[in-house]
Amino acid sequence: MEPGEHQKPKRIELDTENPREAAYLALLLSLREETYVGETLERWRKKASPSSVDYHLAREIAYGASRMALALDYVAEQLANKQKLNLKLRERVLMRTAVYQHMYMDRVPDYAISDETIEIAKKYCHETFVRFLNAALRRLSENAIELPKGETVPEISIRYSYPPFYVQELIQNYGLEKAETYMEAGNKPSVTMFRIRPHAKEEIEKREGIELLAGTLSPIAMVRDTRLLPTIVESPDYYIQNVTPAVSIQLLSKKAHVPNRVLDMCASPGGKLIAVHDNFPDAELFANDVSPEKLKPLSENCAKYNISATLSCSRGQEYSSDTPFDLVILDAPCSNSGVLNKRPEARWRISRKNLEQLEEMQLQLLKNAVSLISEHGEIWYLTCSILKRENTRLVDKACEMFNLQVRTKETIFPNLDGWDGGFACALQKV
Repeated sequence: MEPGEHQKPKRIELDTENPREAAYLALLLSLREETYVGETLERWRKKASPSSVDYHLAREIAYGASRMALALDYVAEQLANKQKLNLKLRERVLMRTAVYQHMYMDRVPDYAISDETIEIAKKYCHETFVRFLNAALRRLSENAIELPKGETVPEISIRYSYPPFYVQELIQNYGLEKAETYMEAGNKPSVTMFRIRPHAKEEIEKREGIELLAGTLSPIAMVRDTRLLPTIVESPDYYIQNVTPAVSIQLLSKKAHVPNRVLDMCASPGGKLIAVHDNFPDAELFANDVSPEKLKPLSENCAKYNISATLSCSRGQEYSSDTPFDLVILDAPCSNSGVLNKRPEARWRISRKNLEQLEEMQLQLLKNAVSLISEHGEIWYLTCSILKRENTRLVDKACEMFNLQVRTKETIFPNLDGWDGGFACALQKV
């Protein structure tokens, strides 16, 4: 659970053209109603039609303040002049957005942050908090407040702003130095990348503002000029996707038997299905997901990218078929620990109980996938997690439980170049 308390919500309207106010409201809604910051900002974008600059400002503030909540609350406590800080949720959220801009957005002038935040406070908060906020932001402008520098779990938890349980889990998995590297990468704003479909590579290479990534099995480009994004998003030649899932599919495709029938068990929004089609264009495709809401973007993407697939709506654990598949793709629900920079709310949901529930679901999905593959078929098990209990350890357990063997596997870790973290594994019956 994200640090902060829930209150009985009053309806919040996104009637603003101010990107800082939009960021504040998106963050507040994410905590009050457990919605996603990105979805709320997308609603605001469609309603207010902000400029690209304003939209990206709102996005950076909202995502950053969500990611760095523990660190920001620590700084707020220091600004309280040793008084016990007891803020209401709407006040705490606004404080986070202001402190985040001061500490992590160097190009934003202090006066702009303070002036606009105070105006937002006057609109949504009590005058007592407005006075406190005004004084606190003046102190923050005049005095740098340092985060804890020690190597204990509580200090690391505050410094990098992750739940203590997750910090401990990561250190146990990979050691302190690597754990800190992965946590740092998880706090960087995400980079927009896209996969280039096989027939379109030569055309995109000639465009300015596009940087092709070197050394990847799948042609991937990074968007340097955001003005090109609308054209890229609309084109069926490109699919907005990080390099990690694209490379994962290519790794699994190498030396794989060419499949005739393919099932994507948890398919929405369809990125891996489209990649598999591009690798095996003659395969008959089946795509499933758990709800009509998830099927909608999957169906839209199949139409956009000219993918012919039989769609179905059911829980992956219960999916059945009279005819076996040569390949079952299982992009399993997971902790999202490899993509915590772009799914900021997810870090606050990582707990022992949550991971145990996910492990149970992952094993159930794998058990059903085993029943769906042919004698010489494969399961491609993928996650966007870097935790061993969801990846290598879970695969070891599944191999023992379901009589499977690993053909190939790979863990990719998040880095400062914009790569997501993730895991990919090809499993076969023994």
